[in-house]
Amino acid sequence: MSWQADQAVVRGRQAEARNAWPAAQAAYAEALARWPQASALWLAHGLAACRAGDFAAARVSLDLALRAQPGAVAGWAALAQACARSGDPAAAHQALLHAIRLDPDSVALRANHASVLRELGDIAAARAELDVALRLAPDDVAARYNLGNLLLDEGDEAGAEAAYRAVLVNAPRHVGSRYNLGCIARRRGEITFAMACFDEVLALQPDHADAWHNLAGCRRALGDWDGARAGYQRALALGEPVLARYALGTLDLLQGRWADGWEGYEARWAACGLTPPSLPLPAWQGEVVPAGARLLVYAEQGYGDLLQFARFLAPLRARFAAVTLACPPAVSRLLAHSLEGVTVLDHLPPPADFTHAVALMSLARVLRIDEARLRDTAAPYLRAPAHGGAWTDGGRGPGLNVGLCWTGNPAQRDNLWRSVPLGLLRSLQQIPGITWHNLQQGKGEQARAAGFALRDASGDWRDFADTAAYLGNLDLVITACTSVAHLAGGLGVPVWLVSRYDADWRWLLAREDSPWYLSMRIWRQPSPGNWQGALDGVADALRRLAH
Repeated sequence: MSWQADQAVVRGRQAEARNAWPAAQAAYAEALARWPQASALWLAHGLAACRAGDFAAARVSLDLALRAQPGAVAGWAALAQACARSGDPAAAHQALLHAIRLDPDSVALRANHASVLRELGDIAAARAELDVALRLAPDDVAARYNLGNLLLDEGDEAGAEAAYRAVLVNAPRHVGSRYNLGCIARRRGEITFAMACFDEVLALQPDHADAWHNLAGCRRALGDWDGARAGYQRALALGEPVLARYALGTLDLLQGRWADGWEGYEARWAACGLTPPSLPLPAWQGEVVPAGARLLVYAEQGYGDLLQFARFLAPLRARFAAVTLACPPAVSRLLAHSLEGVTVLDHLPPPADFTHAVALMSLARVLRIDEARLRDTAAPYLRAPAHGGAWTDGGRGPGLNVGLCWTGNPAQRDNLWRSVPLGLLRSLQQIPGITWHNLQQGKGEQARAAGFALRDASGDWRDFADTAAYLGNLDLVITACTSVAHLAGGLGVPVWLVSRYDADWRWLLAREDSPWYLSMRIWRQPSPGNWQGALDGVADALRRLAH
C-alpha cells in the first residue's frame, strides 16, 4: 500500500471513530483509487457508504468485497441493509441468508431477516425467524418489536399490544412501540391513552409526522377542532402532505369552510389508497365547453357517497350535449330512473365517446358547492321505480312504520365508531305503536339474536332501486351514518341520523338539520362514545310521534 493510501485509511478509521460516515466513505474511496485491488478496502468503503446512506455505492463496493471475502458476516449484513433501504427486499433476503449461514446465532440478523420476509409477504417464514431469535434472546428489543408488527399485520391486536409493551419494559424510549400502542388504542376508541402515547412519542421525536397526524385525529374525536387543525398543519409541515391535506380538507368541510374543504378533499385519492381510472380525456374544471361536448362522470368510493353526489348530475345537462355516469350495478337502475337526461351505465364506457371526464365527488369543487348552492339541488332528487311484489307496500304493519339500519360496510375503517350498538337500540322496541322494519340487508337474524324483533323483507331486494321502493312506504327511517341515510334523504323520506360525537364531515357541526337533506334530523352523541345519550333523545321523540 502506498504512503498516500495508508494515510487515507488512517483518516477513514478516525472518521469512523467519530461516526462521521460520509468522511469515512470519502477517505476509503481515496485509498481505493490508489490501491483498488485491496478487498479489505472495498469492504470498509461499503460499510461506510451504507452507514452514510449512500446505498447504491454501498452495494457496488460490498459486492466486490464479498467476492473476495465471502466469510465477512458484517459485509453480508450491510449489503442486506443497503438492498432493503434501496427498495430491493429480494436481494436483501439473499444477503441475509448468507449472513445467517455464517452466524446462525445472531439475533440481530434473524430479526432483520424477519422484517425483509414480512415485506416479501412470507409471513410464516418471518414468524419462524422471530421464534428462533426470541428463543436465543427473549428480551431482544428488535425481535420483539418485529413480532408485534407481524401480529398487527395479521390482525392480532392483543398479541401485538403485548409485544410492544414487552419492548417498552426493556426499552422505555422505544418510539415505534409507543407509537403503535397509540394507534391500537385510537382504533379501539381509547382516546385518552392514545393521546398520552402520541405525546410521549413527540417528546422523544418531535418531528414524527405520523404521531402529529394521529394526535390531531384524537383531538378531533374529542371535539378539539383548533387542536386538531394545529396537529394536521404540523404533520403537513413535517412532510405528511397527503393524509394531512385530506384530513384538513374534511375538517374544513365539517366546520363549513366549503371552498377550502373541497380543495383539500381532492387529496382523497392518495390518502385513501384509491386509483382513479386512467382516461385520455381532459378533466373538466368547470370551464365553458364547446357545443357538442360530452361529459363522462365516473363514480368512486362508497354507495352513500354516490347517492349523495348524484344530485349534481342532472343540472349538468345545461352545460353539455350529453352527460353519462358510470357506476356500480347496485345503483344503476335507481339512478337511471331518477336522473333525467343522464345516461347511466354499470360499466366504464370507451373514452372515445366523450370529450371530458370528471370524478363524481370532484363535482363539488368544480361547481363551487356551498350551503347556498345546495338549495339548487335540494331533495328529493331520487325516485324509486314502480314495483310489484312484497316490497311495494313495505309489508306495512299497524301504527308508525319505522325502518332501522344500525351499521355500514364492515370494511370501512371507521365502521366500528359509526355503528350504533344493537343492544342499546333494542330498548326502542318497547315504545308502543311502532312496527319495526329491518333495513340492514342480510342482518335481520343478527337483530333477532340481539332481541330486536324486526319485519325483514331485505332478502327480496336485488339492488338500491328495490330498497328505495321499500323505504318509500315507511313513515320514518332511523339509521347510522350509512348509505341508507343518503338513500332516504335523496328520496325525501323522513330520516333520523344517529351520529357519533365527531361526526362525518358532511353533517357539519352542532346542527340537528342538514343542508344536504331537508327530510333529515340528526341525533348526535352528546359526548364521545355516548350512544345512550343520543338514543334517549330518539326515544322521547319517537314516543311523541307514535301517539
